[in-house]
Amino acid sequence: MSSAGEVFDWLFKRRRRLTDFKPEELRREEKRMEIRENQLVAQQEKFDREKEDIFQNGAKTKSLVRRRMYARRFNDLMGRIRLLDRELSRVSKEIMTLSRIRALVERTKNPKSVTGILNNLTDRHLDELQALLEDDKIGEEFYLQKLDMVLGVANDPAYDAAEIGNEGLEVLKTWEAMDEGEMEFDEGLKSAETGIGVKEKGIGRREKPAKEKEADEDEEEAAT
Repeated sequence: MSSAGEVFDWLFKRRRRLTDFKPEELRREEKRMEIRENQLVAQQEKFDREKEDIFQNGAKTKSLVRRRMYARRFNDLMGRIRLLDRELSRVSKEIMTLSRIRALVERTKNPKSVTGILNNLTDRHLDELQALLEDDKIGEEFYLQKLDMVLGVANDPAYDAAEIGNEGLEVLKTWEAMDEGEMEFDEGLKSAETGIGVKEKGIGRREKPAKEKEADEDEEEAAT
């Protein structure tokens, strides 16, 4: 199973309720898709190296003939990279979908409401999800938000933990802190390795400057 349509049909458009799937069956499919995801990422990294080589070769030479040759290669490679990016986006969304469904199936032993969510998905819901899954302009984060809304698990951290694990959640927070300049690489790596989360380090909670504190205190006194 490699296309988005096949995976979606396998999940939702068979004569079988979602609650009839076994968690291990869904996990096997997840693993297959993760192998495909790894293959795509490896291909993506290979293309990135080729792109840099072509660009450098074109920059070095002064021959117009060679530059035109390198320009054609660069153009062809960029087209392949765009196709690869679209496929990688679809595969990532498929893995998210499988992970969410598996987490819900694993919890059907407890609340009956979970079973109701899985068995009462309408064709409208499924058509909307499939359109988002196959649209490469829709990012994974937005797709995941819509998926969670449809499945009734929005803002439930238990499902994020089920997908990437608790340490995976912590390292995501670490990378976000590094993006904001709140952590250097070595500090971030140590945080990820030791399990000391961003919250424990107090990152993201900027302390107000003294002047701002004094202004706030003056406002509070004036109000009283």
